[in-house]
Amino acid sequence: MQKFARVLVKDHAVPVIIVGDEHLDLRPIVADITPDAIASGVLNHVDTSALTPLQGAFTYLAPIEGVRQIAATGFNYRKHIEEFKMKPPTEPEVFLKAVTSLAGPNDPISRGPNPDVKLDWEVELAIVVSREARDIATADAAGYIFGFVCINDVSNRTTQVDAEGQQHLVRAKSRPGYSPIGPYLVTGVDGMKLDLWTKLNGRLEQQGNTSDMLFSVDEMLAYFSAHMTLLPGDLLATGTPPGVGFGKNRFMQEGDVLECGIEHLGSQRHEILR
Repeated sequence: MQKFARVLVKDHAVPVIIVGDEHLDLRPIVADITPDAIASGVLNHVDTSALTPLQGAFTYLAPIEGVRQIAATGFNYRKHIEEFKMKPPTEPEVFLKAVTSLAGPNDPISRGPNPDVKLDWEVELAIVVSREARDIATADAAGYIFGFVCINDVSNRTTQVDAEGQQHLVRAKSRPGYSPIGPYLVTGVDGMKLDLWTKLNGRLEQQGNTSDMLFSVDEMLAYFSAHMTLLPGDLLATGTPPGVGFGKNRFMQEGDVLECGIEHLGSQRHEILR
């Protein structure tokens, strides 16, 4: 397992690899963690013997700079499907989120100017694509996965469904700050055996394990590659476990604190702003 991050030191973004309690400066190897760096293979097996640890304070940034596409799916956890008393889908849902919705793991989340916002949380495992993928087989999908990040698929339920009951996922999930990722980008872990959770103001709202997925990470990546070309560094969010606010008619308000995390991938903390 390798654990990468990007941190802000003074005014500079610094790529690091985390070994034990130390954040080792990756700049002797790579200028930043970008799609090009991922595609080059330079991060596949990093020799840390000559790297030096960072000193002093820093802030975590989104662990990838320059993401070009965020693909996503919904209703991919069996218990989440049961929660809403739905029939399990026979194929994964496919939608995209604007890359301008990306944020860091501790950035505040703004509700926006509409007072009728129903702001919801969705902790999700996101696949980080290692190389261009198009029409790949499920059996080959693991070779196209660089690693995984935690993503919170923040959603405005007010704009998600219109007066006629039609879904509008892109507009509900693409405002700035609605896709915080990180803090870590981790390679070499089994994406189908990870605990994930969400808390609002310290109260546990979501708890699950990726083993509950209806479609596996490999199946998901192969399916999406049949409908779009996935590029190095792209993110594919794989759905959320039960416990979203929509099912409880409970949503985030100004002043709330939202936390979420995934085993090995670290945890996020966000203050909710007006």
